[in-house]
Amino acid sequence: MWKRISWQKLGLGALSLGTLGLFGCPAGSQLSLSQSPDSTVMPVVQSEGTETAIAEQPPQSIEFAVCGELPDWERLSLAEQTAELTQQPRYGDAIAAEPLKGLFDKFWQQSVISFTTYGLSARTEPVYLSGVWTGIEAMSGCYEGDRPEAINQGELAEVWLIGHQVVDITWADDAYQITVETTTTGLQFVQFDRVETGETLPLVVIESDGSQVAVASGDW
Repeated sequence: MWKRISWQKLGLGALSLGTLGLFGCPAGSQLSLSQSPDSTVMPVVQSEGTETAIAEQPPQSIEFAVCGELPDWERLSLAEQTAELTQQPRYGDAIAAEPLKGLFDKFWQQSVISFTTYGLSARTEPVYLSGVWTGIEAMSGCYEGDRPEAINQGELAEVWLIGHQVVDITWADDAYQITVETTTTGLQFVQFDRVETGETLPLVVIESDGSQVAVASGDW
């Protein structure tokens, strides 16, 4: 069962592994600091000496869904993970040499991984090298219907949270800000509607105490 937090449209096939708002005052007019009780108004001197009021727009709330979750999930120990990967034909002893070693180190140390495309090549390494493969059963609900297509068309983004849980997501300063709480255990798969059309995902993840969490972002 996936947890729904205010969702507009999520259409997304089965998992396959293998601005600023600018408003101007008429030239020569006086700024009114009471134009909007919810806006911070700042005077900006233009080249011709006139002033224009810039209203900082408040963060935009982004709808999201926890499409898969295992609250009690824990990563294997590094020794267990290495032993398991070494036994797989895809990795074997090559897991201890570059380029796989670098990828392994990257994903094993990350607690936040984001995606903007869906496909075998975009999921296999993150799934296995991060250790998320032990909780793969929780991912199936994330790729039902036309959700994979929505991800590939840039309408939907996906984030995996390891040892964290999502609190909220907002769009501000040309980036998504995901606020999370640290948990001792747990794995969450979160999907949210995109409001931009960039090739990369502008994403900042912040702990409730304000500290920033590193993100492994991209497609591999």
